[in-house]
Amino acid sequence: MTDLVSIGAKLEKFMLLLASNQDGEVVAAARAMVRALKGIGADLHDVTACIKHSGNGALSEHEMQEIYNAGIKEGARLAIQKMQAQMARSSPQRLMPQFPSAADMALYCYQNLNRCNEWETEFASNMAVWTRRRPLTVKQQARLEELFIKLGGKLST
Repeated sequence: MTDLVSIGAKLEKFMLLLASNQDGEVVAAARAMVRALKGIGADLHDVTACIKHSGNGALSEHEMQEIYNAGIKEGARLAIQKMQAQMARSSPQRLMPQFPSAADMALYCYQNLNRCNEWETEFASNMAVWTRRRPLTVKQQARLEELFIKLGGKLST
């Protein structure tokens, strides 16, 4: 349903003119009402629906959307406020789960090769050796973390 509030005052005047005993005023008021409604993308069906639902306390679609949006906004605000309060009370280490070292993750993955596909088996085997010799690239670290989680590795808090 279209929101008719924006032209409510105009519609009120046109409705009152429909009661005139002058046929010309009645026709002019009806035509003006249709033009005003068309200007906001509405028609007489929208007016009828508004009148039909006005007595049952139902909210318009626009009103429901506004309430929904306000609720989402307030929920987000409260969630941010709660997170900020938790961060103020806690150290960042306790809030964010931490991955074990790359060497420990590689060892865990290597110990669980029986649950890996061919590519993962080769990758975990290589990582078990490489993590002892040199730092991993960002991409290698990310893939190792993915495999670690997939195999059921636990993060520390």
